[in-house]
Amino acid sequence: MLKGFARVALLAMAVAGAANAQGPQQRDPLNGQFGAMEIAMSPAEAAADAMRIGEALAKLAPQRPGIVDTYILSASFWDEPVFENEAREAANVLARRYDAAERVITLSAGRGPGAARTYAAATPNNFNAALGRIGKLADPNEDLVVVFFTSHGGPDGAVAMQEKGRLGGAIRALHLRNSLQQANIRSKLVIVSACYSGYFILPFSNDDTVVLTAAAADKTSFGCEPSRDWTYFGDALFNHALRGGGGIVEAFDQARGLVTKWEGDLLAQWKAQSASVRAREPQPEPSNPQNNVGDSALARIAKAEGYGVAIACAGNLSYALDRARTGSGFKGFADAAALTSALNAATARANTEGAARGRSNQDTARSIMQVSTTALQLAKAQTPTLITHLERCMAP
Repeated sequence: MLKGFARVALLAMAVAGAANAQGPQQRDPLNGQFGAMEIAMSPAEAAADAMRIGEALAKLAPQRPGIVDTYILSASFWDEPVFENEAREAANVLARRYDAAERVITLSAGRGPGAARTYAAATPNNFNAALGRIGKLADPNEDLVVVFFTSHGGPDGAVAMQEKGRLGGAIRALHLRNSLQQANIRSKLVIVSACYSGYFILPFSNDDTVVLTAAAADKTSFGCEPSRDWTYFGDALFNHALRGGGGIVEAFDQARGLVTKWEGDLLAQWKAQSASVRAREPQPEPSNPQNNVGDSALARIAKAEGYGVAIACAGNLSYALDRARTGSGFKGFADAAALTSALNAATARANTEGAARGRSNQDTARSIMQVSTTALQLAKAQTPTLITHLERCMAP
């Protein structure tokens, strides 16, 4: 992400790469290990944070034999609102898609100095504690773990961890890989929203992992202004693509297309600026989001998301049918009979998938209604995306 890049680079140098950046007289104080330099919280703040992480760990539900359960860890590592917003809402979208509301932990670096905290701090210890508890509960032979984090990133591949004036550190791909291995977590979906996050591709290019990143290893990403609700990548993947009825790879491809479009608009705006402005501001370059898909992990993900995908289709179709019945149907989706048939098929799939997961038809109907309500709320801003979802859900 462009804004804050310089301070991220300095943070990466100070905490995780000083020896390389500043010459042989300086050493990495962490010796390459996952960690952070931090000032202690006040006793009251420390006690409150300990309670928050303890409660979050204790609330995680056990796995259910015979069911592919999903555990989700979503973290904001930089103390600006956009990152906490993204971590929170991504956790909500993922929980719905993977039927994982009882198996989610959200961590956050907060919203800035002095702001009240809602979530346990996104410190290295809390992050590893979450992975450790998830590893104890999940069955590595049956379950899926989703890890998502969002922050600024540096050109050396470090994803920054900051609480301004209190904590500074970084997490790298090898740190995450080591923590997952130590927690005995096998099948996983890793999603990283940060500049230069393509550094996470190669270390996670294995059969047991699907990894998605906001940018290539040599590219920045966009949309990290503190006032935003989402970064470009988070908006495209979670707020648009994963609300539809396609699988994870299809959703990533759709998200990458949206990011490409939005970045094209950004480039057009830059070109429309005066020459003096263009001389001061670098030309935006495509972020080029990356992915690598392990076949074993993809098969596990398909089982884990079957229920959520069916619910997404049924909810979007239900909203489209309501519009068709009132004479305001979307172009190409005004045939109420065709929509009814597709909706009935999607609902039947959702009921079947739900029954296998211990969900009643009433539970499923409520989830479908939630998706339909969300489609109504987002329709004006996301009509092209919603039409893409409907096309996917109407396909034989």
